[in-house]
Amino acid sequence: MSDRFILWAQALDNVSPDHFQVNGKVLAPDETIQRQEVVSVVSNVIKRGERICEKSGVLLTADESHFVMEIPSAQLDSAGRSAPIVCYGDYNATVDPVLGASATVILDDFARRIGRTLQAEHFELVQASFEALKKKSSTTKLIRISRIVIASLVLFAIVYWLAQNGS
Repeated sequence: MSDRFILWAQALDNVSPDHFQVNGKVLAPDETIQRQEVVSVVSNVIKRGERICEKSGVLLTADESHFVMEIPSAQLDSAGRSAPIVCYGDYNATVDPVLGASATVILDDFARRIGRTLQAEHFELVQASFEALKKKSSTTKLIRISRIVIASLVLFAIVYWLAQNGS
């Protein structure tokens, strides 16, 4: 299950290396290229994607096929700021019904492994966020199909008109 996600959390002391887990594998501090790639992949979704849900510090941003879930841990960093844990993953157009549950379990396991705790009410928000993504994906898929059908009908009408006027 953890092989579907990338997880990332900043170090609370703001000096130590951040925590990374990619497809179930913990990245060592000296794996700088892989760490930079993770940051880039996550940042691209946040920059280019659409904010699907934002409530009580839980954020879900998604592009056409990737999501970034940010959930605050109970612990603050050394400067007193919220220290979110980030979960990145792929989803298909129909949004797998167990995606939210899988992400919740992985986030909780990762948080515990790095000595963090997540609040129970945030897990409910994670589930609700993925439900919102599911609805959004269904609507987006319907819009795409509608556009294809309309374009096909227009093209058919043009071909029919040209055939009628050319003979």
